Amino acid sequence: MNQDNRPDLVIHGTVNAAGGVYGEVAVHGFGKIKGNVECLDLHCAGHVNVDGDVHASRGKIEGNANIRGAAHFENMEVYGQLDVNGDMAFTQLRVDGSVKVHGSVSGEEILLNGFLKATGDCEAEVFKAKGAFTIGGLLNAGHVSIHLHGSSEAREIGGEHIEVRKAGISTLNKLMKQFFNNTLSVDTVEGDEIYLEYTRAKIVRGTNIEIGPGCEIDLVEYSGEFRQDSSSRVKEHTKRGKA
Repeated sequence: MNQDNRPDLVIHGTVNAAGGVYGEVAVHGFGKIKGNVECLDLHCAGHVNVDGDVHASRGKIEGNANIRGAAHFENMEVYGQLDVNGDMAFTQLRVDGSVKVHGSVSGEEILLNGFLKATGDCEAEVFKAKGAFTIGGLLNAGHVSIHLHGSSEAREIGGEHIEVRKAGISTLNKLMKQFFNNTLSVDTVEGDEIYLEYTRAKIVRGTNIEIGPGCEIDLVEYSGEFRQDSSSRVKEHTKRGKA
């Protein structure tokens, strides 16, 4: 179908609709869509359940969207809540709300200011987080930059440049400090250039490694330089030959 001839699907009130190929899908009420959806723009300011896969060039979620299948977006912005019951792929993902993926996440760039949960792996060229996340598998990116706001965890983190810092203490953070512990928990961190703060890890492996404040590390393996803040605890560190 030619893109110019695509019909729009606009939902006001409570509507049940069929999947298909659309220009714009706009949800301002409560919508249930049965079947796969392919569209140029997906905008949800209400509540939508899609019983199938979604493929969209652009997406913006300001309400609540539940996709019972895989999802593919070129550019997606989430200010509300997005649940995907399958793998999710994209070029750029911006999260200021909450995204939960029952599968793996893959794309070029992730900008996280809210919360991201994936039961599988998370793969990107750039991963920038100023929120919190839970990754069930491997978080892998060329550039990983994490400013901790609340507890985060992943099974493994890999990348060329990995930086984990504790976020600055705002007035709100001071008030909520007794309820939230801003730490990263991970089994293994592996990269070329690594800087960690407030991280609990079993193994940290890389070329140049700096362990900043607030860390608890079982083993550090490095081939270049190693530095450690006096407030952190490293049970063992060893220099290994370059491969």
